[in-house]
Amino acid sequence: MNLLKMYKHFVIIYMKGKLAYHFALIFELIANTIQIGIYFAGFMVIFHNFDTIAGWNCYEVLFMFTTSWLAYSFSCFFFWSPMKDMGELIRSGKFDLYLTRPIKPLLYMVLSQFQYTFIPRLVLSIVFWLYSMSKLSIAWTPKVIALYGINLISAFVIFSAITIFTGTISFWTVKSEEIVSLLTNNNYGLKNYTDYPITIYGKGVQRILSFVIPYALTGYYPVAYILGKDVPYTSLSHISPLVAVIAATISYIFWNYGLRHYGSAGS
Repeated sequence: MNLLKMYKHFVIIYMKGKLAYHFALIFELIANTIQIGIYFAGFMVIFHNFDTIAGWNCYEVLFMFTTSWLAYSFSCFFFWSPMKDMGELIRSGKFDLYLTRPIKPLLYMVLSQFQYTFIPRLVLSIVFWLYSMSKLSIAWTPKVIALYGINLISAFVIFSAITIFTGTISFWTVKSEEIVSLLTNNNYGLKNYTDYPITIYGKGVQRILSFVIPYALTGYYPVAYILGKDVPYTSLSHISPLVAVIAATISYIFWNYGLRHYGSAGS
């Protein structure tokens, strides 16, 4: 409860600073809304020309990738900006300030910012998520609801763990923005590959998305199970909680290892 109050206080301070330039904030939100809207428009154009992709119809694919986007958007609220900016913080020496705070550096980095630019992505994801479900006949039994809810939480943890892991690389490279974007940016990064059934890609990409950087576990496999799809590696539909725990543990250990070996780059 104290942590939530602290986060609320930090968000208010952060947004007050942003509202000092309210036109810039509004235009930024509008630009992001247009960008995400264009993405969905492109999606609709694709399915205007093709009835199905790898055996999935328009509403099934929409349900799949908006499921992933929901968890991704919430994760980005907390971790995208801190990890993307890690390189700059270390280069400028500003990261030293986080080490002097009475709370852990990662927690302070998360609390002291609010990535409001992901609000349009979250809102539009919810709209199309609800729209896709209205077009699908899904039997929402208690088991399915529990499975879906657990997988959403697991997807949030998986996205967050990967983002933290890539940001931690800055402790050695000092510049990791490109690495973070390559793996986590939903516009052109590897994350973008899971917006469609992964069977449209080669076996190598499928294995990477399933076993190395497990983005396919955030939407593709759980939704395929719920929709009754016959997909490769069907057993992966149920292991996202385990993978989330493993990913979070590796990310936590790697972050602490990087923190212990941090050497200030500032003056």
